[in-house]
Amino acid sequence: MEDLLKLIQNDPELWEIVEKLKHQDQEPMEFITDTCNMLSLEFEELNRTDLIDKLALLFGGVPKRGYIMVAPLLHIALDMFILKNVPNDKTLKEY
Repeated sequence: MEDLLKLIQNDPELWEIVEKLKHQDQEPMEFITDTCNMLSLEFEELNRTDLIDKLALLFGGVPKRGYIMVAPLLHIALDMFILKNVPNDKTLKEY
């Protein structure tokens, strides 16, 4: 997440996009975390929906320059999804 934040902070156009998308009282890192949490939830829905349709809905209105953030956001969201769903000691005991 820190690499994505640095990328955004070092690019005035990306910074402007994030400023327009986030809430006024929201810090950029909060925006990234909230966005990734939302995307993580979307991964859970992929068994019932089409990924391409979801991506079009989520990112279709983003300015073209904003697409540079899509892959890192999806990567972080996928990491969050995997961490929530990989069996751990507690879930293994349930089986």
